[in-house]
Amino acid sequence: MNRILIVDDEVQMQNLLAFCLKSMDAEITKVSSGEQALTVIEKESFDVILLDILMTGMNGFEVLEQLEQGGKPVPVIILSALGETEQVVKGLNAGAYDYVTKPFEPQELLARVQSVIRRTKGPEKNSSRKTRGGIILDEDELTVLYREHPVPLTKKEFRLFARLFLNPGRVYTREQLLYLEWEDGEERDYRNVDAHIKNVREKLKSAGVENKVVETIWGIGYRIPADLEG
Repeated sequence: MNRILIVDDEVQMQNLLAFCLKSMDAEITKVSSGEQALTVIEKESFDVILLDILMTGMNGFEVLEQLEQGGKPVPVIILSALGETEQVVKGLNAGAYDYVTKPFEPQELLARVQSVIRRTKGPEKNSSRKTRGGIILDEDELTVLYREHPVPLTKKEFRLFARLFLNPGRVYTREQLLYLEWEDGEERDYRNVDAHIKNVREKLKSAGVENKVVETIWGIGYRIPADLEG
């Protein structure tokens, strides 16, 4: 059974979220503050956390910071009334897997929660070869194949593509990709990210991939669609 933690200082919202997730038959824990959330997370494990940003006391961004510093790799979905692009980017840069703006559609929230759980608990998790949409990525061999045909990516292109491919549905900002995949001493420019992504797309297309596997999330960054077949 999946375990979900709801962190929101409004009891009415806690109950609404629990109701939206009722069909999952999950074990749901509800807390009303960031401090309570960190205490519970220290003692128990969860498959996903639904985290409000605007809470009294410790806010959601501070909770994310503590989780990152404490090395607790728990998938977090931010729920917030702050829907501006800069707030979404801030949340994703802080380590959130997804960002849902209030008010939200219950079906959409359910789908996003299920998507996060699927991609973090998938059966391929311990395999070096991951397959989606006919694309095979081998982490050990550092290779990408499409229907057994090699896709000749450079080392940097492979690392960028692997970061997205291994986390389908998760949006990565350009800032995140620069921080994660560029080493000290390398020029860190958003245009470099865009140029490498363009190269990846062109090489995938040349190998026969018809769909745009790497999606652009305008004003934010890139992602691989969670529903990519394969």
